[in-house]
Amino acid sequence: MKQASEAAARKGTYSIVIAALLWSTGGIFIKEISLDAWSISLWRSFFAALTIYFIYTLNRGRIERGKKEPWFTPQLWLTSFFFALLLVLFVVATKLTTSANAIFLQYTAPIYVLFAEPIMAHTKLKRRDLLMVIISTSAMALFFVGKIDIEGFWGNIAALASGVAFATFALLLKHEKASEALRWRSVIVGHGMIVFAMMLLAIAGVTDPTPNYMSDFWMLLFLGVVQIGVAYSFFTFGIGHVRAIDATLISMIEPVLNPVWVYLGIGERPTSWALLGGAIIIGVVVVRAFLSPQSVASAVTAKAGE
Repeated sequence: MKQASEAAARKGTYSIVIAALLWSTGGIFIKEISLDAWSISLWRSFFAALTIYFIYTLNRGRIERGKKEPWFTPQLWLTSFFFALLLVLFVVATKLTTSANAIFLQYTAPIYVLFAEPIMAHTKLKRRDLLMVIISTSAMALFFVGKIDIEGFWGNIAALASGVAFATFALLLKHEKASEALRWRSVIVGHGMIVFAMMLLAIAGVTDPTPNYMSDFWMLLFLGVVQIGVAYSFFTFGIGHVRAIDATLISMIEPVLNPVWVYLGIGERPTSWALLGGAIIIGVVVVRAFLSPQSVASAVTAKAGE
């Protein structure tokens, strides 16, 4: 049983690492697309919804395990809402403040999960979890030495709110009544919410979602299918086998790798502080997740729906 639990934890960890790796590719493509953030969100979520639904359909037998669950329940709507909120708020934050502020403040999510998950799971706050969050958050701060801007007040608020939404979304996915089917469906419905909201903006004339160049279309397709669709499929599977705190900590690989892709794509070199911060976060992920899989396993103690 212990070996099975550790094996499941490793699979979950690897899946979230892959998700974070794919998420990190978004920055370089978003910079190159000529559309505004609202239109990018529309197309990205449209393609992502189709991709995740396709993957869900291929694995329906394993995911649903013969259980017939209604698609639209209050819990699914709530989970989908916070998923859509975290993505849209991050777009808003990026529009109203610096990208450095947005990514740093969004990745305060592990702090909220650290204190909320023990309450939800009826467990004690572990000192090693507290230590890992402190180290990771401090390392993240190194990325932005000299870059954090106190201007853009509402953008900073939106980024913080995005972090809260990310934490809430992760915690809802780990709720004792959250089945695997609900986790997959909530992501699909969440993307549907974003598409609907962005279409309303397009109808109102706030944005024009028509791609200006064929290259825009191909980059939007990549963002929707790979950077979000495939990535969240891995994340949805992975979080079923690790705790919410570990899922959010492992996800911090995304901002570590983002400047790597930007450097390879447009030659923007990361600072020495950023390289140091990235090395620390990678070290935390390796020590916390890969070398101690039993500490993130949830299969043995899984409750209903896990």
